[in-house]
Amino acid sequence: MIPGLFFETKLLADVFLVEIKQPVGSLSDSVVFTQLDGVLSDLESAHSKRVLIDFCQTPYFGSALLEALRLLWNRVHANGGRMVLCNLSPLGREILELAKFDHLWPIVTDRETALQLLGD
Repeated sequence: MIPGLFFETKLLADVFLVEIKQPVGSLSDSVVFTQLDGVLSDLESAHSKRVLIDFCQTPYFGSALLEALRLLWNRVHANGGRMVLCNLSPLGREILELAKFDHLWPIVTDRETALQLLGD
């Protein structure tokens, strides 16, 4: 699993965890998408259909992360998987709501709740 500038991945039992490590702005697009390739590779290697995105270290983000989430979701959804987001700041949640991404995935307050939801 990769430790990276923006993303770190881990496998928690059968849940593929992606931690967003710091704010992701539009000036970092190329690095984000390079690291996303590593995340997608890790996801494929993990053979997990349950994905948890944890924003605990990221109070805000821009369009590059929205696009990364969309690309990750396309892969998860194509394989019949589920994705849950947790630990969003009020600003982060507002960004997802404005983009209408809150209709795609459950958004919960903490990792424990997310893991319970993915376990159902």
